[in-house]
Amino acid sequence: MTIALPPGGTPAWYVRDEALAGGRWRVRCILSTDEPDGAVVGPEAETEGRYVQWSATLDGQGRPNLRINPLSLGDVPPLWFVEVPESDASEPATSLVAFVGDLQPPGTVVSNAVFFTLPVKSEDQVGAVRWYIDDGTVDQVFVSQAWRRRGVGSALLYSADCFHQFSGWSGSLHTDGRRTALGESLMATLRFPERIAPLEELVRPMDPPEENSPE
Repeated sequence: MTIALPPGGTPAWYVRDEALAGGRWRVRCILSTDEPDGAVVGPEAETEGRYVQWSATLDGQGRPNLRINPLSLGDVPPLWFVEVPESDASEPATSLVAFVGDLQPPGTVVSNAVFFTLPVKSEDQVGAVRWYIDDGTVDQVFVSQAWRRRGVGSALLYSADCFHQFSGWSGSLHTDGRRTALGESLMATLRFPERIAPLEELVRPMDPPEENSPE
């Protein structure tokens, strides 16, 4: 049975179904009013008939696999990701850099070391999201110009939220009051307004110079 996408603003909460190696979790995100937004519960939680926003687990090769409900994505093409951690920074952060194509199964997350063995270049990315792992604050969202207004920004944020919970990090993804004009436009389309801080500072675009130059 297909469960309809709940209305915007419905709480998103997390079910930790199974502990995995390295502090990671097989986890699902449920959209329903049964729990408060951002709550983390165990596998005993009632989820029958509830909308599953995403799920995460390890694939047969031990790699993270992020599965976003297609009803939440619309026409966004399947993405796979490269994780770029910044664990030694003063504020530890990580990024997911997204690519399309069949070099990896949809939703697969590979390391930088694996990425450099693949026949693909960094400039082929469709977008990236960076956030602080201590509390889930999103620092940057970038979508390549050719992929804008196709739902990629939302897909990146859902995937980052999924990876954050899969990794067992505290908090849930949310924004502060700093963002670009394009970021502000993206925020207006998201389904979780309670996680979006009011705009306090409009910052410079993230585009490379050639993408930010006049046509």
